[in-house]
Amino acid sequence: MFSKLGEEWFDDYWMNYKKITIPDGKNGTKIIANLKDFVKYRKGDTSLIVPKHNGAPKKAK
Repeated sequence: MFSKLGEEWFDDYWMNYKKITIPDGKNGTKIIANLKDFVKYRKGDTSLIVPKHNGAPKKAK
């Protein structure tokens, strides 16, 4: 997920994980708890987020 963003983004994200609150648009706030929201909040390029691949690896035939 961070391979294109780099180590600085990785460190910043995890040091601030669930510590930043933003307005939720409904007169309340929400905690930033995902990478996409964090990168948007920091005004970064979300296209650099590499999607994670969950699931079992495919077996070679």
